[in-house]
Amino acid sequence: MGSEWQSVHYTQSIPDITKPFDIRCPPGTDVWEKPPSTHSFNAPIIYKTTTVGAFKKARVTVSANWRDRYDQGGLALVVNLDAGRQWIKSGIEYENDECNVATVATSKWSDWSLMPVKDQAKATLELERISDGSLWVWLVGNGGKRSGLREVTWWSTLPEDAELWVGVMAAKPAPNGEKEDLVVHFEDLSIDLA
Repeated sequence: MGSEWQSVHYTQSIPDITKPFDIRCPPGTDVWEKPPSTHSFNAPIIYKTTTVGAFKKARVTVSANWRDRYDQGGLALVVNLDAGRQWIKSGIEYENDECNVATVATSKWSDWSLMPVKDQAKATLELERISDGSLWVWLVGNGGKRSGLREVTWWSTLPEDAELWVGVMAAKPAPNGEKEDLVVHFEDLSIDLA
């Protein structure tokens, strides 16, 4: 598997990931699966390709001028299997007129969790594979203190050699017909692979 940065649904040049960078995202984009028939996978993602077995952890700080319902950006892990994609995304999402730390885990359908971050438009998230193979989602606070947000247990059932995209994403579902792009800012992206 390669270690160069790639992208999907992203029309600009890939930025210098070693410095703070932005992803501009058009309206009508999302990564979401909801029964009976919603299948969305058209949001811009910048990623490195590796395998499930090689992934240890990823961390990023994300911020934006969050305005519209479901505006979002953060980390993304996308597993490409013969039977289809499974993925996890975690970052900030604008819902109920406030910023939330949101995590979506999708095996067949998407599950969504939210935690308000009290007038905070910026957050640091970490995804970490732990020793039993599960994946933990952490909110990283001042001084590096981590608070557990979610354990994704089905991660341990994935084939170790399955292709994995590790990176960042932005999405603007724009359910009310918003027309302006969302610009999501990323800082201190780090990816730890075996």
